[in-house]
Amino acid sequence: MANAFFGTPYLPCLALSFLSFASLSAVEPGDVTDFESLKKLASELAHQPYKPVEHALDPYFEELKYDGHRQIRFRPDKALFGGEGQTFRMEFFHPGWMFKKPVGFFDIKEGNNSPVSFDRGLFDYGELKVPETVANPPGFAGFRVLAPDSLADRRFEFLVFMGASYFRAVTTKLGYGISARGIAVNTIGGAPEEFPDFTHFWFMHPKEGENSVQILALLNGPSITGAYHFSAIPGETTEMFVRASLYVRKPVKMLGIAPFSSMFWFGENSHPKPYDFRPEVHDSDGLQVEIEGGPSIWRALDVGKDMRLSLFETDKLKGFGLAERDRDFANFQDLEAAYHNRPAVWVQPMKGFGKGAVTLVELSTGEETWDNIVAMWSPEKITSTPDEPLEVEYRLDWLREHLPGTLARVISTRRGFVMDSDDHLYVVDFSPAEGDANRPKDWLPEVDVTTASEAAKILDQRVMKNPETGGWRAFFKLDIPDTTNLLELSCELQDNKKAISERWTYQWRR
Repeated sequence: MANAFFGTPYLPCLALSFLSFASLSAVEPGDVTDFESLKKLASELAHQPYKPVEHALDPYFEELKYDGHRQIRFRPDKALFGGEGQTFRMEFFHPGWMFKKPVGFFDIKEGNNSPVSFDRGLFDYGELKVPETVANPPGFAGFRVLAPDSLADRRFEFLVFMGASYFRAVTTKLGYGISARGIAVNTIGGAPEEFPDFTHFWFMHPKEGENSVQILALLNGPSITGAYHFSAIPGETTEMFVRASLYVRKPVKMLGIAPFSSMFWFGENSHPKPYDFRPEVHDSDGLQVEIEGGPSIWRALDVGKDMRLSLFETDKLKGFGLAERDRDFANFQDLEAAYHNRPAVWVQPMKGFGKGAVTLVELSTGEETWDNIVAMWSPEKITSTPDEPLEVEYRLDWLREHLPGTLARVISTRRGFVMDSDDHLYVVDFSPAEGDANRPKDWLPEVDVTTASEAAKILDQRVMKNPETGGWRAFFKLDIPDTTNLLELSCELQDNKKAISERWTYQWRR
């Protein structure tokens, strides 16, 4: 899950496969003209054994290293659909380096399916001297989508698909950060993790004046196939609507629906901090979960030497997402990565989200170039046969922040030891709550702190007004026994026992 390409459109993941189904299915990629025909292809493919296809990349491109591959740039004037006025248009990535297995692309116009063929003339090879005898790749490695120039009065690349089933989006105000995936398979649970590929894409031919781009994608992997429909609307919030029909080729331990990954190296709550000039380094600083009827949860991210796994079980999920709430450049001091301008992502279920759990995995890391945070929805019930497809639909917003309704939101999390003691001190800042302006000046909310272990003792809990933020600062101290290695904590502001804030949660590990 590397994230080593700051400032470039590359995605942190594996290369893709180019598949031919001539001997596998009655439906061919060239037969797909809509979502229903794509579902038929995915279903038929799931009833066949998985057969990864060997790629045939010329040794010259096969052996390209990073410095060589980055020389190859798509020519902007060659973009697909670029000559059709103010429409969405596509630019492609050249195979090579980490991305060696080409993908199939098609254009669907008025019910007709046309392949998009590789052409070396679409690329500027920079200082590379490509021998005339070098064979062309059989396809492209991935693609990016550009909005009509009239949307932002500039060239605006807002969506990239490249590597396994990974994709990323940006807004008119925020840059690349979090990576989404089509599906996660066996990320946790003991079985080897799989990374199915989007092997083919179909572009629904754009028309001038349309505000959304429509893309179909075929997923294929050892244990699962899938038909996907993406509808994306770029803007200050980039909206995506995802519809998928998933066909399990063989039983799996777990599935992750609407999965995405991010990076958290260290933050205001991290101890010890790396020897680095920057105060904080992360793409996201918390997981947000909303459950119908409550609670609204903010899980502050952190990492240590061991993996952290958190499950938020419910059958009434309203939404979830990773977020970068800290927007103050002074807290990052990074002019190149601009971590304070990374987007948040919010998932709103629309179909197929029943009983299950929002799953958060926090992996140890010693650098910023690897995504080490994974969040997803894990359904409790997983179909075990391709004859019972799992149908899901959800909205995926890339945005500055998803607000938790009228509740006071968590602003920051800090922790340390009490002076001259081994007791733990937590300091959690909340924004103002609804109705604060109408309350008496000396009014204070109640603070409710809980731990999942009776062995850990809450020594003190209180709240005070924070004149710097206009909100509230909650404090509490903990006496944690030497035998305790893991502790779940929560803190909530209340008025007459009714929540007026998000429920802050945290996993402490020794």
